[in-house]
Amino acid sequence: MKLLQKTIRSYILYSVLVLLAGIPLFYFLVHSLVLKAVDNDLLATREILKPRISDALVRNNPAEIHFLDQNITLQFLSVRSNFTKIITEDVYDAGLQKKIPCRVLQSGFTVNGVPVMLQVSNPLPNRYKLISSIVLIELLLLALLLVGLLLINRQLSKTMWQPFYQTLQQLRGYNLEKSGALALPQSSIQEFNELNQSLQELVERNEKSFAAQKEFTENASHEMQSPLAVMQGKLELLMQTSPLTEEQANLIDELADASQRMARLNRSLVVLTKIDNNQYDHIESVSLNHILRRFLDEYHLQIAEKDLQVVPVLTTDNALRADKALIEMLVSNLLGNAIRHNYKGGSIHISTGAGWLEMRNTGAPEALPGDKIFQRFQKQSDDANSTGLGLEIVRKIAAIYQYNIRYDFINGEHRFSIRFNNQ
Repeated sequence: MKLLQKTIRSYILYSVLVLLAGIPLFYFLVHSLVLKAVDNDLLATREILKPRISDALVRNNPAEIHFLDQNITLQFLSVRSNFTKIITEDVYDAGLQKKIPCRVLQSGFTVNGVPVMLQVSNPLPNRYKLISSIVLIELLLLALLLVGLLLINRQLSKTMWQPFYQTLQQLRGYNLEKSGALALPQSSIQEFNELNQSLQELVERNEKSFAAQKEFTENASHEMQSPLAVMQGKLELLMQTSPLTEEQANLIDELADASQRMARLNRSLVVLTKIDNNQYDHIESVSLNHILRRFLDEYHLQIAEKDLQVVPVLTTDNALRADKALIEMLVSNLLGNAIRHNYKGGSIHISTGAGWLEMRNTGAPEALPGDKIFQRFQKQSDDANSTGLGLEIVRKIAAIYQYNIRYDFINGEHRFSIRFNNQ
């Protein structure tokens, strides 16, 4: 959920709760104000009528006290009684021919020594109509409030938050190897400018670190290959010297094997570093079946040496959009592991289908630890030719192209399956 949407939802929820709570409060407030106004009007009517009643009694002509207004009645009492009360009751209305709620003033007082009781009634607004009017007004206010908030939210998205979205767009398209310096837009909002400044400083530090790491990788690869090549050359010359004892020859063979293993380890580490630095970025259409057949031909000596039965079922060719070197490394490491960790007379089954590759091989009689198998330097055998980095390279390549890779141990076979989700 976007920040503005979350904010607007909070505002809307708060507004709805306030308006819902305000409806009964508003009703009681309006109702009390109406009662007070009606009561004041009744009391004022009583004060206006007192002189008229007094004049009629002075002239000894009570018949003059006649009110056209049916809501006013006057009664002569036999006993003096001074009181004033105002009540709400239903009074029959002859015009409407039904009872309506009224506010009724009953006041007893003495005029010229004559005790009288004056009753004045005043109709009240229909409470149900009043409630309906209040609810309608509240709903209209809520609708206006919601429309206003939505319009303000849209306007803020277009104006105030525009620098933020521009910064986000540039960050999404930023490539450390290709984009160079990150130019972020200036804003009139201080927080966005501080964010952009922090991002630019972070990118500059990352660029410096990346350049230093890339330079170190290239230098280390070059500098290590030279002494390793010299060492191997000297060992070969040493093997040709005579006299040479059998013990010396064995020691030289072990040194040569260690030197070759170090060279392979160096190449694997360099490959991992280049993958981490996104230096394999030449995207093209790569035929998976073609690469599988080529590596089967290249590894035929190793396959024959272990008398392995290889069963390729390459039914569907997957044209992968990727760097060809990375797909070759992926296939080479999977096939190399299947050969290296197999036993003499074992089998390898290779299958392809629409969007998937599966490689099964015999080998160790138990399953490999699933939580460690793709970690670097997790060797599953004592083979001196293994560097422990093959499956780590496979995992890195799968992560780059968002392939799903899975290991299973089924019916005594180790199975590696890959789903090419982006094809």
